[in-house]
Amino acid sequence: MQPGTLRERIELQQSSETRSALGEVAQTWATYASRWASVKTLRSSEVLTANQTGLTITHRVRLRHLADIKSSHRLKWRNRVLHIVSVLELENLTVHELLCEEVAGG
Repeated sequence: MQPGTLRERIELQQSSETRSALGEVAQTWATYASRWASVKTLRSSEVLTANQTGLTITHRVRLRHLADIKSSHRLKWRNRVLHIVSVLELENLTVHELLCEEVAGG
């Protein structure tokens, strides 16, 4: 991987559940790593669900290998949230390629 291609700063986040005093469960996200990455938008599609329009954008994110990246994690990039769909290890396990989806309401 060429170092000059890693121009975008991303944050990797994992979720946790907390309970309020009333026993209500809330999901929170916490950043566990920040990395330089390359982010390429692959496609976008407009979806109509229950009389609401939404836009789904697919991105390919490449970064240097980081242990324990899971599809249950998510990325923050430019104040946008990207949900990880798949995790691939490339180039002799030195690079991760993540296929991510961003859902924007309309």
